[in-house]
Amino acid sequence: MKIRKTNRRIAPARSSRLPGIFGLLALSAASCAYADPSVQITGVVDTYAGSLKRSGEAGRTGVVNSSGMTTSWWGLKGVEDLGGGLKAQFNLTSFFRPDTGGAGRYDADTLFSRDANVGLGGAFGRLSLGRDLAPNFIPSVSLNPFGGSFAFAPLLVQTQASSGYTRGQKWAATEAGDTGWSNEIMYVTPNLGGLVASAFYQFGEQAGNAGKNNIGVNAMYSNGPATLGAYYQRVKVNNPVDNAAGDSGVFSFTPYNSQTGAIYRLTPAREQGTWFVGGAYDLRVARLFATYQHSSNALPDGFDSAHFKLQSGTLQLGASAPLMQGTAMLSWARTTVKADGDYRASLGSDGWQSTVRRDTVSLGYDYLLSRRTDLYAVAMYDKITDQAGGTSFAVGARHKF
Repeated sequence: MKIRKTNRRIAPARSSRLPGIFGLLALSAASCAYADPSVQITGVVDTYAGSLKRSGEAGRTGVVNSSGMTTSWWGLKGVEDLGGGLKAQFNLTSFFRPDTGGAGRYDADTLFSRDANVGLGGAFGRLSLGRDLAPNFIPSVSLNPFGGSFAFAPLLVQTQASSGYTRGQKWAATEAGDTGWSNEIMYVTPNLGGLVASAFYQFGEQAGNAGKNNIGVNAMYSNGPATLGAYYQRVKVNNPVDNAAGDSGVFSFTPYNSQTGAIYRLTPAREQGTWFVGGAYDLRVARLFATYQHSSNALPDGFDSAHFKLQSGTLQLGASAPLMQGTAMLSWARTTVKADGDYRASLGSDGWQSTVRRDTVSLGYDYLLSRRTDLYAVAMYDKITDQAGGTSFAVGARHKF
């Protein structure tokens, strides 16, 4: 029997012997397919060429990079009908970098960092065990015009990617915990009149520290032209691998003195709570998007915790519109990171910059060559407090298989 090939959800956002691994798993999938034709090989290849300069970066860089509109990935998934409406499901999917042939989103990424789970589905919904989605993923990529573009979607560039520079440090992704969680139990409800909700629990797997875990919930509602989404997550564990003994540092921020150039490194937060609300409305001639996300960071007990309050907020507005055989996209996001406190009393001087703001706007066009293949072009402007602005341009191709 042939292995069926289907598209899967577009995902982020995340040097090896990848061809050998791919061949081995393809052979395994083929052998499985003789017993169960529902095993599928699927994925996305996305590569772009461009000139990149984000705010605070020293110079412009010409690149051929992977994952412009979608983080490139490949993998296997399968479904077995157990009868009575019950199905067994598995997903084994891996990120990769087609510009170099490297595995993962970055060198330290795990093999199946996108998905590695098994579960059951039926009238009750779906229950899975293993590495699966984080609460933030579906609402974030569904409610911005650029979807899962971790390179060019302003919302994701600011909240999920470490890029650009403030005066004190490289920009740290303001949302902790990654877009997928390991060691997770995830439950997804069936579609209830347009509403789908999910619950997430990630074990920290640290002996004697049962409180080190991640928890979250999300919900998406669609009715006619309107789509609404929300999530909450509390993160204490980094992903995809966290071997830290005791508390993990899930978010860091470095205030700086604009008069003397001095910096003050706050101790990294041991816990982050994030909530998000957003919506989209389809006017037919255009689809409008709006989201707001807020994160509060708990600093470890001690001097910093007693003197400073660290939080961030991100507003995103955007629109997309059909244009010829494709879609035009426009999105703007502003993130404000604040470490409120009495710096003169605690550090003994004035001039401390404890609030940093970032504005990013992207304009793009995605042209469909076929149901599986598209070409895209994007321009992005980026500006961080006290840093020169940066502009980036890219053209790329994406193929889904």
